[in-house]
Amino acid sequence: MSGNVTASDFYRGLSQNIRLDHDVDIQEAEKPKKFVRSFMTQYVPQKCHPILEEVLTTTRVAVDVTRTSKRKGKSSKGRQKRLSSKQRKALKLFDIPKEQQRYDMYIPLHQLWLDYIKEYMQTHLVKQDMKQFEAKLLKADLHGCILTVTKSKCPSYIGLSGILLQETRHLFKIVTKEDKLKSIPKGNSVFTYEFCGHVVDIFGNQFKQKSSQRSARRFKTKPTIDL
Repeated sequence: MSGNVTASDFYRGLSQNIRLDHDVDIQEAEKPKKFVRSFMTQYVPQKCHPILEEVLTTTRVAVDVTRTSKRKGKSSKGRQKRLSSKQRKALKLFDIPKEQQRYDMYIPLHQLWLDYIKEYMQTHLVKQDMKQFEAKLLKADLHGCILTVTKSKCPSYIGLSGILLQETRHLFKIVTKEDKLKSIPKGNSVFTYEFCGHVVDIFGNQFKQKSSQRSARRFKTKPTIDL
């Protein structure tokens, strides 16, 4: 093809010579359906005409499955925004009211904890495998146990004892028999609790984990320097 070619050259109608050579009727060429039928009938082999007839008479609908692109990360829709630690402190969500800081009020909690720890450690109490015993004991929930401070670099903490109500990463909160709520730092202190004739010591410097995180963590054996 030579010379400048425009878009109109591609879309102009068939010339008279081409129509006569291919036996295409002018009237049929003006009607797309008739033109397609006559053109296909002429150039498709005779044995394929039954299939051709079916193709020309059957209406087909192309169904396209539109796939929405997956967004990276979780969708923010329907997901509630979490409160920050600063907001939780401002709302005082974890503060224990003064009227609920009574030792006798939490004695049933201590009884529940005793039942829990006996069932939790039942298998290892029978087998008496100390390594597995200690590994499982590290992951036990201590809320409700009677916790006593046996050693501390702060003399005023030594001897404090009470039912454990809350445990954070760095603190134990206990209620004493004098109905006083005490917050004791884990660092630089040694704590003790008892169950089923066993006395367990907790070295606070190596116990700085939330109870929820501790249950899924694998502890490694480390040398402990006594206070």
